[in-house]
Amino acid sequence: MIAQLVKSNFLKEIVREGTKTLVLSNPVKVVIKAAVLRDLQKAYPLHEETGGVLYAVPTAGGLIVNRWKQLPNQLTGDARKTAYKPLNSGVEMANALAAGALPIRFHSHPVSIYENPYDRQPLQWFQKTSVADRHNSYLPLSIEGYTVVLPDGLLTANDRSGTDVRFYLYGGFVAPDSLKALLTSEKVYIYFAVLVVFLTYLFGGFRRSVTILLIAAVLSVIVFVAEKRPTGIKNADGDLVISIP
Repeated sequence: MIAQLVKSNFLKEIVREGTKTLVLSNPVKVVIKAAVLRDLQKAYPLHEETGGVLYAVPTAGGLIVNRWKQLPNQLTGDARKTAYKPLNSGVEMANALAAGALPIRFHSHPVSIYENPYDRQPLQWFQKTSVADRHNSYLPLSIEGYTVVLPDGLLTANDRSGTDVRFYLYGGFVAPDSLKALLTSEKVYIYFAVLVVFLTYLFGGFRRSVTILLIAAVLSVIVFVAEKRPTGIKNADGDLVISIP
């Protein structure tokens, strides 16, 4: 299967730390079927982490996820609230490959952990990946003699009751390591640019401030085009379509 995906340019080769590695070719399109989304929402726990494996079937229209498997969290006690260690992950990924699918690992971030101060974070905070999350999203898989790296998935909610569940892809050399961090950095850049323009106007006059403003605008366009900013929209069938340029 992997050799055929390389031949069809579904996967491309990069060199990572001296090792030839296969990753998804950009642009990337992943369609999570509506039935899977409903199951993920039902399985999403508010108070602890969970996760599993998505069965992503390569098609001409991208990766289609119409099956998934939840894997128990091996951690116990309070550790389950902020970490996830899946049981039988290797077995389930092998099952996905045997079914002709690429395995995409995912885990969740709970939005309510009792009275822990963690609960009082803004909801967007739970959409940010941790250092461990980002590291794990680059862990290679050995498939049919090839070294393959795929993005990981993050399941979280946009409300405290968990009725508005969101799903993101990150890492794997194709997606941002953290979509939330990317959006935050863009805001910081805008605030900094506005401050620079204001100070230039204050100390250098109107003409210089206009020049700096134009330079900042051009740089903003370059950054916007260069960044791999994923989009996630639901189609008429209720499927979640994730696109990464």
